[in-house]
Amino acid sequence: MANLSTEFPITQSTAYLNTAAQGPWPTRTVEAVHQAAQHAQFLEFDRAHGEPSIFLETRTRLGRLLNVDPVDLTFGPNTTYGLNLCMHGIDWKVGDNLVVPFNEFPSVQYAIAHLPKIGVEVRLVAWSGSGPTVPQIMERVDARTRAVICSAIAWDTGYRMDLESLGARCEAAGCLLVVDGIHAVGSEQLDLKALRVSALSLHGYKWLMAGFGCGVLYVSPAAIDRIGPSFIGPQGVSGNQMLMHADLPWKPGAQRYAAGTGNQIGATAVNASLTLIEELGIANIRSANHALADAIEAGVRRQLPGANVLRSHDPVHQSAIVVFTTGSVDRDTALINHLDAAGVVVALRPAGLRVSPHLFNSEADVERLLRAISTFSP
Repeated sequence: MANLSTEFPITQSTAYLNTAAQGPWPTRTVEAVHQAAQHAQFLEFDRAHGEPSIFLETRTRLGRLLNVDPVDLTFGPNTTYGLNLCMHGIDWKVGDNLVVPFNEFPSVQYAIAHLPKIGVEVRLVAWSGSGPTVPQIMERVDARTRAVICSAIAWDTGYRMDLESLGARCEAAGCLLVVDGIHAVGSEQLDLKALRVSALSLHGYKWLMAGFGCGVLYVSPAAIDRIGPSFIGPQGVSGNQMLMHADLPWKPGAQRYAAGTGNQIGATAVNASLTLIEELGIANIRSANHALADAIEAGVRRQLPGANVLRSHDPVHQSAIVVFTTGSVDRDTALINHLDAAGVVVALRPAGLRVSPHLFNSEADVERLLRAISTFSP
């Protein structure tokens, strides 16, 4: 079993409760990237033609984590890139519409910004509390809805979308379900087949703890013909076809979206961190993360009786993210600074302080957070 104190030396000095912003690299990931860089220095990467083995190995591990075929996964630079591939790949017609929750993360908003210019209506779902319900979303869906796009877990409140219900409803309505999965993959159990997710985009720098520059896009077999490639390159086409051929023979699955050589160092980092997730088990990680989040929520309510905690009381919508506010931006800022001085790292977001424990955190980190809160004088 992995020695987490060795894998994460940051825990020896800091209660780092900010994985929703960026996850620290495990020692094994640092070592794997160092070794890959040494190989690159002496050109010791795979010399055979075709996809370097690290991409297949990483897609295979991600496929096990998400219960999908590795061929349905492809690499890109980040979450936004994958969402753009989906939104630009749909063959929109004038009068079509897309449904999206109000105040979604900017990556989602930017990916759909072009739609009104081509005659597609963007329908915003109004909601109150921590996030929208599935019925609220589906109220905006009709026969001209081509897709619903949303985050698996909201960045600003930690609200977890009921993807099981939403996926089934979207499938029944005949529309795609496109998901920003950056806050779910690595922290929650996701069976993308069972959830009927059409496409999911993610980046490795948060809960996968693998740094910037390596994103992954999943497109389901059922959606592959409804999301066309936006970019064309030899990596996405079978054989040695040139552009003058009218009908390009696309590679199977999501491999058709690969327009250029991928980030081998980034894939190396993701793959190494995935080995740790596999060793610990995603079910165990989820259970431990939620237990820590429960303790954080209870402690905040106890130490700050007047605080507004945005975490949903419905287990379906709970994640390992806890967001709370003192009711004042100035007091929230002062509390963040107070925690930082005490060696406790969380994030300040529009809705308040966001606390996000992950697999390397312990009850001692939670106690350190709550002890620091108890000494806060606004």
